[in-house]
Amino acid sequence: MEIKTEGLSVIIPAYNEEGRVLKTIKHVRDLFNKIGIDHEIIVVDDGSTDGTFNEATSERFDNVKIVGSKQNRGKGYAIKYGITFITKDLVTFLDADMELDPGQISILFEYMLKNDADIVVGSKRHPFSAIEYYPLIRRFLSQMYNIVLRLLLQLKIRDTQAGFKLMRRETVQKIFPMMRVKRYAFDVEFLAYATRFGYKIVEAPIILKFTRKGFGRINFKTVLNIFLDTVAVASRFGVLQYYTKMFRDSTIMLTAFVAGMYLFKQLINPYIFPGIESRGLIALFIIGFIIIIVTLPYESLAKKFEK
Repeated sequence: MEIKTEGLSVIIPAYNEEGRVLKTIKHVRDLFNKIGIDHEIIVVDDGSTDGTFNEATSERFDNVKIVGSKQNRGKGYAIKYGITFITKDLVTFLDADMELDPGQISILFEYMLKNDADIVVGSKRHPFSAIEYYPLIRRFLSQMYNIVLRLLLQLKIRDTQAGFKLMRRETVQKIFPMMRVKRYAFDVEFLAYATRFGYKIVEAPIILKFTRKGFGRINFKTVLNIFLDTVAVASRFGVLQYYTKMFRDSTIMLTAFVAGMYLFKQLINPYIFPGIESRGLIALFIIGFIIIIVTLPYESLAKKFEK
């Protein structure tokens, strides 16, 4: 297989990228034409409130499709929508801000061939990666998030969020229709499905220029939503859901037993269980009740994106 003959579908989700989106289209198109890669570019306007769509359609190219929606639904939804338009055998997606040079696709393709992989993930943590600038706070958050993923989903991938992946068309066409996360953790959901189906995933080095200072577009609300989306994915995959149900059911039985002990001690025989005071039973009941309430949201989180 050669990337030049197999062809590449490039999906570019864009939200409020006026002044940049047309430059991105031309840059990607010129680069791949120069390399000699048969390609198509699919720009998905994710409900931009500026002139992104008008700018993207201001010039026409034979291998560029501009699609979109009036409502902002998130990067995951935009890519999922763009997948429906692909015609090539290999698929990648790029951010419109071009923090990742699309010319690096040759590195990902090399790793795909070398490892006979179905999915290649560009990774900031690969030992050969070159990160010109990456804010310390973003680095810390990324490392903490990776720990969460290992705990909740047992994903062994060191970096899921770099935003540069190369995939075979049959892989994305099987997985993306099943995905529910539309905004924050779609990369994680995609890789979780890929792992479950036994697709081979490898990591490749990247060169990253982080153009935004500090958090960039990340704020506290975004971090919270990423965490909630990740928990929803884990719940849907049964990792948390199984243990939560088992733990909750055991807690319900124990709480009911403690309540029965308290009532029996109060109403029938106050001298039974002499080593246990009533206030101790009340405390155990309150703790058990709190645990039951706290664990209930996991099931609703699992269904959060089903609609």
